[in-house]
Parts: sequence; structure tokens; C-alpha cells
Amino acid sequence: MTGLAPPAVQVRPTTNPAGGRGGSVAWMALPALAIFALFGLVPLFGVLALSFTEWDGIGDIHPAGFESWRAVLTDPGLPHALWVTFLVMALSWAFQTPASLLIGVFLAGRQRYREVLAVLYFIPLLLSSAALAITFKALLDPNFGVGAGLGIPFLVQDWLGHGTLALGVVVFVVSWQFIPFHALIYQGGVRQIPVALYEAAQIDGAGRLRQFFSITLPSSSTRSSRRRR
Repeated sequence: MTGLAPPAVQVRPTTNPAGGRGGSVAWMALPALAIFALFGLVPLFGVLALSFTEWDGIGDIHPAGFESWRAVLTDPGLPHALWVTFLVMALSWAFQTPASLLIGVFLAGRQRYREVLAVLYFIPLLLSSAALAITFKALLDPNFGVGAGLGIPFLVQDWLGHGTLALGVVVFVVSWQFIPFHALIYQGGVRQIPVALYEAAQIDGAGRLRQFFSITLPSSSTRSSRRRR
């Protein structure tokens, strides 16, 4: 028995509207790369070059060689400064991660008021670190700060003069500023979780707490790490 052969299908080569046939769209990243080089790389190399000079910020710049580096590396307080820096990083990470995850899961809802809260939560990230440092220094001043103004004895303390209190203040301010960024990433990760997973979990009798630890937490962490890459 013989049959009719299917008609031959002619496959035409696809063309890339952005760069022609087989073209590349890498040139579209050039504006962002130029901005990054102008505001990121140029100041970085400028500061690196200034580290080999002697300059008070006003007068002439004089070459100093490795004198500044030698003074820093031989400073007896360098190990303690590095230890405090890594301690602030570790404590900030330990505080930011769970707070960012909870806020991101909360903002992943579809209620209208959550969009307003998302904007309010994102405001700290828009402020500069210098502005936040000056603001919190004024607010925590034991003589003229918010504690003295409101008459709250607990807030009238030497927050920045005591070592333990100052460490806690720095960790809080750093976490308060960067929690919105991580919460935004977790929010996007949670919204990518299929709804069918939650529906299946509800059918199996899983409550919200079990759904959070079995579905939301592992899925949002995996998807958020992929978004960071």
C-alpha cells in the first residue's frame, strides 16, 4: 500500500529585528555600562589614586607613595576595626534575612493597600547613607534628640557613645535601609510560585504555617537566588 507523502515544509531562517539575521543586541547594554563606568568605576579608581597622595581636600595634591597604606596597615586598631566591620555584616545579615522574607511574603499579596505599603517600605532604600547617618545621629542625641523632646527616659541614653549600644544602632540602621531591597527580591520570588502548589497543599490539609515552611520558604529562596544571578 502506498500513501501520499506529506508536503515538504519550507523553513525560512528567522531574523532578529534588533540586529538583522543572527545579529546581537549587546549594544543595548552600552548606555547602562557607560553610566556604571562614569559613576562607579571612575570614582573607584579616583579614590584608589588619591590613596597614594597627600591631600587635605582643599589645597594642592602631593604624591605620598605608600605612606597612607603603611600607616593604615600598621595601625594597632586595625584588627579591632575589621572585627567590628565583619560583626556588623553578620548581625545585619542575620536580622535582614528573616525580616526581608516576612515582608516580601506579606507584600506578595494581591490586596490594593499592600501596594501603598510596598511604596512606604521602599523609601529607606532611596535615601543616602550619609543622610541616614546624620538623621539618626540627631534623633538619638541624648540632649536634643527625640527622647529628650518626647520626654521618654528610655530613649535618653548615650546611644552612640556606648560600645554595645552603638553596635546595635549601626546594625539597626543598616538593616532598616537595605531590608526593602531584599524584600523586593523575595516578593518577586513568591509571586512566581504556582498557585497549584498551595491548592494541592490545602487539599492535603496543610495550614498556612505548614504551607509557608514547605512551599513558600524553599521556593521563594530558590527563585530569589536565581533572580540575584
